[in-house]
Amino acid sequence: MQQPNNTTKSFTGNSLYIFAAKFFPALAFSIVWIVASKKINPNVYGLFQNFWTQLFVFSAIGTIGFPVFILTYSPTKALSILKNIPKKSFLLYALFIGFMAICFGILQQQNQAGVGLLSSLTFILFIALILCDSLLIAFKSFKAIISINIVYSFLFCGVHFYTIANGFNLENVLVALIVLCSFRLTLCLYFITKKWRSLLLDSDAIAIAEWDKIKALWLQLGINDVITVLFRWADKFILSLILAKELFAVYFNGSAEIPFLPILFSAVSSAAVQHWANIHVAQENQNKIPILHYSARILSSIMFPLFFFFVFFNESFLTIVFSAKYVAAIGIFVCTQLVLPIRAYPFTALLQSEHRGDIINKGAIIDFVMACVLMYPLYVLLGLPGVALSFVVSTYWQAAYYLQQTAKLIKVPITELVPFRLLLRKFFTYGLLMAIVFLLAQNIFKDLGSIFIIGICSLIVLSVVSLWQDWTKSNPTKKTNS
Repeated sequence: MQQPNNTTKSFTGNSLYIFAAKFFPALAFSIVWIVASKKINPNVYGLFQNFWTQLFVFSAIGTIGFPVFILTYSPTKALSILKNIPKKSFLLYALFIGFMAICFGILQQQNQAGVGLLSSLTFILFIALILCDSLLIAFKSFKAIISINIVYSFLFCGVHFYTIANGFNLENVLVALIVLCSFRLTLCLYFITKKWRSLLLDSDAIAIAEWDKIKALWLQLGINDVITVLFRWADKFILSLILAKELFAVYFNGSAEIPFLPILFSAVSSAAVQHWANIHVAQENQNKIPILHYSARILSSIMFPLFFFFVFFNESFLTIVFSAKYVAAIGIFVCTQLVLPIRAYPFTALLQSEHRGDIINKGAIIDFVMACVLMYPLYVLLGLPGVALSFVVSTYWQAAYYLQQTAKLIKVPITELVPFRLLLRKFFTYGLLMAIVFLLAQNIFKDLGSIFIIGICSLIVLSVVSLWQDWTKSNPTKKTNS
């Protein structure tokens, strides 16, 4: 059996590796997004964001839940699953991706002539890279994927900076991205093949009953993944149809999601699922609770300080990161950030581990429907901030639903699932500290740039110190609510 300290290090290490593997491409895109919004004209910038928004939505459908699903299993089990997929299924999937690539290309051709074929090729490569990244994470080839993605991220930024400096053109960007993605895909396939051979001897056949269970989970997670992406973009899509461009730009930037947060949340949740898949002691459901508590410690050390930073330093953040013309989005921005505290706990991790994708799906569907139902009345009541708030309210309901279903599934009270006292203590402590820093910064400095720098430094120090304390003191093999 693993020693407690080794268990902690194994779980935290996997979380960091998964986060790092996905973080650098997301960071590169965020940097390009911010620079592009400042340097190119609004019409060209709108075309750029339109392409990536539609690519992300199409990709969520095209990957059919594989990136989430495959992380449920150990490396050898993941390989066994891939070996048991019928060749006919691979052919059907290839035809499906080809059809989606054609649809995506036609859509982009309507937006700008001359980019249809390039967009189709970019989509196919993008899908292939997402699947390969997922396999490398599932196979625990963390050094390979992190190294590849760091190099890719630098080149991704370089391509865009060059085109922005020399007259931004989407067609030229896509040509460069196709070459860059092809190179990245070649490296990924090399390391996948290498790892595949080393795991091949330990993989075995899967029983029919187990295979049916695996397919059901895959289908459920695939549906959930699509719903999650639609949930993230539904408000922007609907408002883009009814709002003036200037007003929509304010809403878009005010409701913009910090890219690394979903990655962090997914990394911790995936690490928990992988941890349970690799240790025998997790066969008892109650033995999974300590990891949930430890996950909450890690997530809260980042989500809580970040939440209060956005609440107090919202004006300086919007002004420095975007521009002063987006200060009107403060109300929308604050409402959007109200979802952060609920991200301090991996609500679906245990459900995924137990192959209860049906519960995850039901919660996601009701969440989406509730947000759409609340959108109009809250808009009438609060204006555009009400639209953002509708998605926050539905997310809190979803979290409560998942907690109730998880407690029912493993037959423990909700108070045992969540370390409420710990989270409340950290929440109010971080809130008080960030409030003090904000008041001092406002009294000492008058310019928003200095206030922003003080806020960022305080956020980093607070998060690093908190994470260090959790790393050195926490022991996920012991249940604690304090």
